[in-house]
Amino acid sequence: MSDPVSNATILVPVDASDAGEPPRALVDLLSPHQLVVLGYYPVPDQTSTEQAREQFGDEATDAVEAIADRFAERGAGAESVVVFTHDRSATIDNIAAEYQVDAVLTPGHVGDTLEHILVPLRGDDNLERILGFVAVLLRESDATATIFNVAVSDDEASRGELLVRGACDRLEEDEGIDPARIDWRIERDSSTANAIVEASDEYDLLVVGESEPSLTERILGAVTDEVIDRSPDPLLIVREP
Repeated sequence: MSDPVSNATILVPVDASDAGEPPRALVDLLSPHQLVVLGYYPVPDQTSTEQAREQFGDEATDAVEAIADRFAERGAGAESVVVFTHDRSATIDNIAAEYQVDAVLTPGHVGDTLEHILVPLRGDDNLERILGFVAVLLRESDATATIFNVAVSDDEASRGELLVRGACDRLEEDEGIDPARIDWRIERDSSTANAIVEASDEYDLLVVGESEPSLTERILGAVTDEVIDRSPDPLLIVREP
């Protein structure tokens, strides 16, 4: 087995017009990793991005750098970038590609801890990268992970059980993760999105894989927007290479 990867590169988008303070639990979880803090500043269509930058650039840059500094104080390799934009999603996509990040954070409620991670899997798409990323998070934290699959039939449930059991075995045998920190779960539901959202109530964070080259279609294909909109938890989207 090759030496395990000890950190990942994660894009942390924040609204530079209302940046706020990063939650302590998020700082704790992400600080072992290399971070790119993207301050996107939403600009109305009728206003030029150059005009907005001239007016608010210094203030936005200071706010985003302060967030990057919070992560850096805890040991993260953190850099910041500020983009004035008419299209938030396109900006996140572009910066993720430019910096070749492993995962992109989406916003959500962060409580006192981020200890319980839900990892929905739907098949072999991006599986190696998802499990590798989960292993990195677990090695650098005290978190636990549940590998999750949604089935709509008995046949799918059988295949899903093989998938999640195999994923747990790979995390234990190939990545060296303590089996006490990983488990698996199968749900029967006609709606993948419903099952994920309902299950997410019991967890602090979701780790999912992208499936298309657009953030608006990335999480488990057609259920992307519904999961993001309905789940209160933050998500880490593991990108395709």
